[in-house]
Amino acid sequence: MTFVGVKPFDSENGSPQYQCHISESDTIAANADVESFRTVWTRNDANENVDPLPPEWIGTATYKHWKVTLNNNGNNDAFGVFGCEASLDGMINTSISGIFMRSDADIVPSDELVSLTVNTGDTGVSIGMKSTGSKNVADFRWLKDNVRNNGISRQDTWVISGPVEVDDAGVYECHIQGQRSDAKQGLKLLIVRGS
Repeated sequence: MTFVGVKPFDSENGSPQYQCHISESDTIAANADVESFRTVWTRNDANENVDPLPPEWIGTATYKHWKVTLNNNGNNDAFGVFGCEASLDGMINTSISGIFMRSDADIVPSDELVSLTVNTGDTGVSIGMKSTGSKNVADFRWLKDNVRNNGISRQDTWVISGPVEVDDAGVYECHIQGQRSDAKQGLKLLIVRGS
C-alpha cells in the first residue's frame, strides 16, 4: 500500500486529505475493507485527537484510490499521524501512516523530512529536530508513540543507541514544554524494515 498526503505541511488550512493506494488491481482494491485511523495521539487530551473520517473509494480517478478527508474543525484536528488499514480475503492485512504538520510549526525535523526508513541492525540512527524560530532547546520534550522519554528531553536529537530493532519503529515527537496542545511540534515517522 502507498500513502500520499495532500498538503501535509499545511494541516491548519482547509481540509487536508490523504490517499491510500492498494497494490492490487482496481477491481480488487475497490472491494477491500479499508479503515482510516489516527496512528498515535499527538496532543494531551482525547478531545484533541479526533479520528479521521472513513475512507471513500475514488473509482473515477486515473489512479483509483481510497481518499480520507481530514475535517480540521478550526481546531487542529488535521494535525498528527494518520493512516489506512486494508484487508482482503486470503491476504495479510496491510497498514500505512503519514504525517500532517502545521505550516507555522515551532519545531520541525532537522532534515525537513517526515519519515526515515532504516533496516534492523543499522547503527548510528538518530532523529533530529530544530526550532523554526527562537525556541530554546532546553524546552524541548520528546515522546515516542505518545510515551514520554525524560532522558532525551532538553536535547535536539534522539539517538538510538546500538543496532536498530523493530521495536524502535514508530512516531517520534518533539514539542515545547507545556505547549503540546498547540499542535506546533515536530513529528517524524521511523520505519524499520525487518531482516
